[in-house]
Order: sequence, then C-alpha cells, then structure tokens
Amino acid sequence: MTEPPIRLLLVDPDPASAFLLQQALDSEGFAVSTCTVPEPALGLLSEPHSFQLVVLDCLLPEAGLAALIACAHGGLQRLPVLLLCLGATEADRVRALEAGADDVLVRPFGLAECAARCRALVRRAQLQLDQGPVLRLEAMDTTVELIEHEHRVLRNGTDVFLTPREFRLLRFLMAHQGRPWCRDDLLRLVWGDLEALVLDPKTVDVHIRWLRLKLESDPSAPALITTVRGRGYCCG
Repeated sequence: MTEPPIRLLLVDPDPASAFLLQQALDSEGFAVSTCTVPEPALGLLSEPHSFQLVVLDCLLPEAGLAALIACAHGGLQRLPVLLLCLGATEADRVRALEAGADDVLVRPFGLAECAARCRALVRRAQLQLDQGPVLRLEAMDTTVELIEHEHRVLRNGTDVFLTPREFRLLRFLMAHQGRPWCRDDLLRLVWGDLEALVLDPKTVDVHIRWLRLKLESDPSAPALITTVRGRGYCCG
C-alpha cells in the first residue's frame, strides 16, 4: 500500500523561491503548503495534526521565525523544523540550530538532499513519539510526565485528567522550560490567532490556575508553573 504523502508547511519570504521549492517537493511526493509571511503560517500551525514538518527560511523576520519555531514545537504534536540558511560557515549553522531548528540546510542545496533531510526529520519525530514520555518536569516533591502520543499526564506516577486545552498549554510550557511567556503570546500560540483576537487574556490566568490545582503540591505557592513578574508564566 502506498504511504500517504508527508504534510509539510514551507514558509519562505521569497514567493519565487517558495514556488520552486514547493513544485520540487511536490514532485518528490510531499504535500506542501506555502506561506510567505509568518502570520497565516501561525494560524495553520494552530490546527492539530495539520502538518508533520515545518521548513523555514532564515530570511524571515527574527520575531516571526522565533514564533514559528515555538509554535511548531509547542503543539500537541511536536513538529520538527528544518531551517534553510544562506550562511555556509559553521558559525552560521550553529546560530541556526541555537535558534531552535532541528536541522539546517545551507543554500544552494540539491533537491535530493532536501527531500532526504525532510524524511529523516519526520522519521526521527515519529520514533521519539513512539518512545513514550517525552517531557518531564520536576520541582520539590513533584514529578510531572507528559506522554504525548497517549495524551496522558502523570503526576508522581498517577494519571491526571486534563482538558485538551489544558494539555496543550502544559505541553507548550514544558517544551520551553525556563522561558517565560506572556498571556498574549500564549493565547496566540496555544489557542490560535483567531481565538486570540476575541478572548480575554485573563483566559490564560484561569487555565494556569486550573493546571496548578491539578499538578502543584501547594497551588498557592506554585513550584512547577511559576509567574515571572512582568514577563509571564514559566515552567522550570
């Protein structure tokens, strides 16, 4: 039986470059959607299970690039990110990887190599998904494990029921441990652009409170999901 095509989101600010790469990857059996700016791409990424891989060009605005990588890594299914980079030096590639990319491909590149890198990233992501607990958070006497492919959260080995939205919010914060996120960013990256336009930012506060009630040893003095004054919420 023929394998279904890999669903890929390509975000490239150069329309001509995006079109040529889309055509080439389509010919290799990928199902490619393209955007030239980050905003619509963030909306597409907010839909669960829409894609298996994200390909980004390093010439995207820095803030947009960071938001796209965060969104790709922070959903119910952590999507691998391939960054297309103009710089050919080792320092350029290191900077790209430190920006959060899972792999870097230096322009100019061959189609066969690009397709092979994409398939390898998807295989690696699927292997990690099949291996069980992928996210772990510890503080004081509490250990939280998030098993993504089973949509389960364990607190000290005991299952904790979370709503789908609570799960996505916790998944996002655990995937970015040590980094605080403001309410507006969490609304946009976890709820999606459309809901962020109409929801009160205090919606985030309510969901954080529910997570603390379910996970913290002492919800009034949280150690797992903390508040960083003036910056937002943070895991770790």
